[in-house]
Amino acid sequence: MLINPSTENLLLREVQPRLRNAIAHTVPSVGCDDEAELLQDGLAIALHLLNGTPRSRKNVTASNVAYYTIKYLRSGRRSTGYRKADPLHPASQLNGHCRVHSFEEHVAVDRSTDEPLTLGEMLPARDDDPATQACRRLDWNDLIQQLDAITKAVLLCLATCEELTGLVKRFRKSRSMIQNHKDRLARLVKANLGADILRQIQERPGWHNDMHVTREKLACRWERSTT
Repeated sequence: MLINPSTENLLLREVQPRLRNAIAHTVPSVGCDDEAELLQDGLAIALHLLNGTPRSRKNVTASNVAYYTIKYLRSGRRSTGYRKADPLHPASQLNGHCRVHSFEEHVAVDRSTDEPLTLGEMLPARDDDPATQACRRLDWNDLIQQLDAITKAVLLCLATCEELTGLVKRFRKSRSMIQNHKDRLARLVKANLGADILRQIQERPGWHNDMHVTREKLACRWERSTT
């Protein structure tokens, strides 16, 4: 965008001081906004206003441009637009349509450990991600096709935490025979899903470990700073 010398002189010598003074006293800062960034945004808005004056055939002064620029900034408008539906945009936050919270904000206490839980720990789903679930369904479908009726019943009892003794009367088999089917099921699971499948299903996702490591680092840093 080309700026003629007269417009540049008006912006830098007359509009900019007015904006700097008004921003410091009347424009609310939202999120990471600071006065320097708001001044740059204001100059971009003011330049847009000045470029539109030839089309309207109206004469404007530096005070007029600064006045309307400050009104835009106070309402949350920026040189990049005015979006009330964007939760990170100043206009949306100034209108009270949304609030931005840190993922490190404490929202509850874990009763098992008496440690505070953060918002970042409460929001994530505890289940496996869709890709992992799809892969496990494929693996289990192949495994189930290899099972007979008794072994499938054993698997169902284990999944629903029911006693295997209920299968003795149902299939008219001895308790030792039911145990043999259970042992066969264990061998098939290891053969199809891997010998370390029990360890895998009890592991936390890797991002959980990273989150706990970060919290421990911050806790250690705080303890060192207070001693």
